[in-house]
Amino acid sequence: MLTIERQEEILEILNKNKSATVEELASELFVSGATIRRDLRAMEKQGLIKRSHGGAMPFKSSAEESAFAIREQENITAKKIIANLASKFIKNGDSLFIDSSSTTGTVIPLLNGFQYLSVTTTGLRNALLLSQTNSVKIYIAGGLVENHSNSITGTDTMDYISRIHADVSLISCTGLSLNAGFTDASIEQSKLKQQMRKNSDKVIMLCDSTKFGKTFMCKDFDFDDIDYLITEKTPQQDFLDRINQSKCKLITPENTDF
Repeated sequence: MLTIERQEEILEILNKNKSATVEELASELFVSGATIRRDLRAMEKQGLIKRSHGGAMPFKSSAEESAFAIREQENITAKKIIANLASKFIKNGDSLFIDSSSTTGTVIPLLNGFQYLSVTTTGLRNALLLSQTNSVKIYIAGGLVENHSNSITGTDTMDYISRIHADVSLISCTGLSLNAGFTDASIEQSKLKQQMRKNSDKVIMLCDSTKFGKTFMCKDFDFDDIDYLITEKTPQQDFLDRINQSKCKLITPENTDF
């Protein structure tokens, strides 16, 4: 198990149980107490948890709920289901775009099952996760680093992405609605995703069910702009009807025909 995967499991346990001791975590994850203590120190530095005597509890930030470190740990189970489905679209030797989202970042540990991949990302955290993989050539776009997001944006970033071709783009969104389609809160992020789509053979949207029915300021794509929409469970009928009217193909654990 990779360090990041183990830390995800630790946070999931803490969020579920509100707290846990080092001994409880070590027993649950089949590792030593020393390993757990190292993980807890690293996670505390990231602002994910608060250590207590003999254990830890999840850190809750009321001021920065949208910070990447917080978002990264939301809906972990759904994101892992989506990531496993998304990995089926990747093959050895592919070039990939991976945006800066925590959802697409969940796919990264699965890339160890492939060879000769080239991945371009606009996310600092996702680049760091990629650096822990094997047999992946990693490219990170330059530009402006946005506070609290680990995202790289700006004209330099757009120029860099415009010069890269990808076989597959793995992209997420902040909201998905029947009328507005796929949306984000940031116009810079939206423009980058549109450029990735323009330079890709296949565009795959990773969107967990909590984003359905939400609309944000910046429009990323219409349903027809996406080749595949992956989510962790079958959407409500109105979304099914809208997807079926478009060129987009829905992928869920119940529908893996691709």
